[in-house]
Amino acid sequence: MAACDLLISDIHHTRHGQPSHFLARRGLSIWIDLDQLAEANRQSRFFSVGQFNVVSFFESDYGPNFGHNKPVTSLSAYVRDLARKIVPDAHVAHVRLLTFPRIMGVSFNPLSVYVAQNDLGVDILYIYEVRNTFGDMHAYIGTPVDGCSILEAQKIFHVSPFFPVSGSYRLHIRHDQAQIKLVMRYLIGTEPALTATMRGGVSPLNNRSLWTGLWRTGQWPLRPLLSIHVEAVKLWMKKLQFYKRPAPPASPWSQARNSLHRL
Repeated sequence: MAACDLLISDIHHTRHGQPSHFLARRGLSIWIDLDQLAEANRQSRFFSVGQFNVVSFFESDYGPNFGHNKPVTSLSAYVRDLARKIVPDAHVAHVRLLTFPRIMGVSFNPLSVYVAQNDLGVDILYIYEVRNTFGDMHAYIGTPVDGCSILEAQKIFHVSPFFPVSGSYRLHIRHDQAQIKLVMRYLIGTEPALTATMRGGVSPLNNRSLWTGLWRTGQWPLRPLLSIHVEAVKLWMKKLQFYKRPAPPASPWSQARNSLHRL
């Protein structure tokens, strides 16, 4: 694996129940090693870490740095600090982040996922960092148990105005050197309300793969944000119930538990 890989993915959102709704689009993400940012910065003349470029990655966009005007905290240090709180006996050897990069200096990340591993390359901690279009952010954090990497988290953060702040998430990421699959299922009570998936192939980021990825996925600045608003208009036209934005949770993160259920 390179210090930074590209993921060209198929993204599907399925709203269950009546009226139902379906969204399908292509996505371009980066799968970046937070301990090798200097190496990632050298992989392509069109990709930079911490500087403007066609495609770029800024630590200031994430975690404890989000929305703050202060010196940037290292994201690898941030993940290790949380790991000491949640899995104090584990050693974090590697930290990767799956996220949408900035394109021409701008981006919007509805969901970014950190994966921390031990010396054997086994996942020991997941951080699902969720944002809404109001500029709020919250993270759901958990650890796999006995090989089960599905987490279950109580929903406490407002995301869509067409869903209440209630129910629970089931969260799962599966990754190897060739592909990544991410699944989020939202349930109200025991009934599924929304299933979102992202899956695709991984390749090292370089000049050729970067331009190929931009071309194949049709990415442009703030495309995810525009897509969200277009789908919101479609849902509004279907006369779905509208929920006002409540105050965001006081804590920047909450702990998820290992799920006993399948997705």
